[in-house]
Amino acid sequence: MKAKIIIMSFLLPVALIAQTRQIDSLMNAVYQRGQFTGAILVASHGKVLYDKAFGMADREKKRAFTTDTREYIGSISKQFTAMGIMILHDRGKLQYSQSIRDFYPELPSCMQPVTIRNLLYHTSGLALFSEDEDLTEDSVFKKLLAQSALNFRPGEKFQYCNAGYSLLGMIIEKISGQSLHDFMQENIFAPLGMSGTLVNVINHPDKTRAVGYSLYGTVNNEDSWMGGNSSILSTVNDLYKWDRALEGNKLVSPQTLEEAFTPSSVITGNPALVLKDDMFGEKSYGFGWWLATREGAQDMWHDGAFSGHISYNERISASGTVVTALSNLRQPYIYDIRQAIVNILEGKPYQLPKMDGTVWLDQHIKTLGTDSAVEAYHRLYQSADPDYHFSEMSQNSYAYILLRGGRVGEAVKVFQLNTKLNPKSFNAWDSLADGYEKAGEKAAAIEARKKALEIDPSNEYEKNMLKVLEGGK
Repeated sequence: MKAKIIIMSFLLPVALIAQTRQIDSLMNAVYQRGQFTGAILVASHGKVLYDKAFGMADREKKRAFTTDTREYIGSISKQFTAMGIMILHDRGKLQYSQSIRDFYPELPSCMQPVTIRNLLYHTSGLALFSEDEDLTEDSVFKKLLAQSALNFRPGEKFQYCNAGYSLLGMIIEKISGQSLHDFMQENIFAPLGMSGTLVNVINHPDKTRAVGYSLYGTVNNEDSWMGGNSSILSTVNDLYKWDRALEGNKLVSPQTLEEAFTPSSVITGNPALVLKDDMFGEKSYGFGWWLATREGAQDMWHDGAFSGHISYNERISASGTVVTALSNLRQPYIYDIRQAIVNILEGKPYQLPKMDGTVWLDQHIKTLGTDSAVEAYHRLYQSADPDYHFSEMSQNSYAYILLRGGRVGEAVKVFQLNTKLNPKSFNAWDSLADGYEKAGEKAAAIEARKKALEIDPSNEYEKNMLKVLEGGK
């Protein structure tokens, strides 16, 4: 498939043509290496330079991914939820300083100090939950009803909180009297011509979206019913329309948009809301966006991940660069791909993302068997091959995928490998104990939990797990 380069080449400067070809070379390489399937769009100063899709939206049905293929955008949903709140703010329906109990008085009294602004900034202290939990708006709300104390004083610090944005979506529904999908459709998606975008709803799930996959080729295709947190489906072309609408300020007042794109650390005067980032330097949260300064101008971005889907959108104001990407391959490479594209556009050399060592391990387990593959992986690890990324977290996640897939013996061997490579890691030993328990090896599980407690003697969770294994309650 040839790149769909929107701007005719004779209208582009020679240097830009060369950069576009470099982007195409990059994307073809990561696709061929098994590091990306999906669609990506790159624009500069309001003109699309590169717009192309790779691989299959549904491998089983041989349905190709296109730039109009819809898939979960994960936490990028938060940008739209924040905009819904901003629209209601402009209409006088709410104030950012209002307590969340003004809208849901049945919430625990400890939440009285929590405001709409706290939810927008992730400074609420509300309950956290894992992505792995199968939740709906109702079950998120039940978790909040059961919370007896906040995690910290509202506004004190930043703590990314999905429950807060689910609650913001519920507040939109309560004020508007509409479902979140209907409100978004009427006030954002339809006015902006985002015909491929919707909020997935439990009674009418979208059947045309991309199927999600893991790096190891397995289907990872759950649905999200958590509303304003992660339930929006979109396309790269629609996400670019979204960026153009924000650039042109088509939905709310200039003052409202300016406040939304001002870092929370500035608005609140709280330096604790400034976070360090290896790629972006200092960053702070706005209304549904990460914000930083690049070359004296604003850089705004967010990623999203849910089930077998990952997404990214960014606007670099200094260079007028926009990058939007959707992938139905749950992978860690999206920021590496982004950095390579930025380097190309800035005339700098770029590197291909390193390949994940656990993908190599998975492929060799299939061909060599687990024992031989684990031994070969250990040798690869010791060689420090520069083409590969070796991560304790990745190895741990892969072992849990095997465990959940019923491949218990293989999972235990990968957990064991992780403790051998990371002998001082509490998490590696704790996970090995989980594997042993699943395998029915109680004595080995006890020894693994004792090893974890040697590393972190104060860990109450591990103490309790050990008590249960040893016959206590």
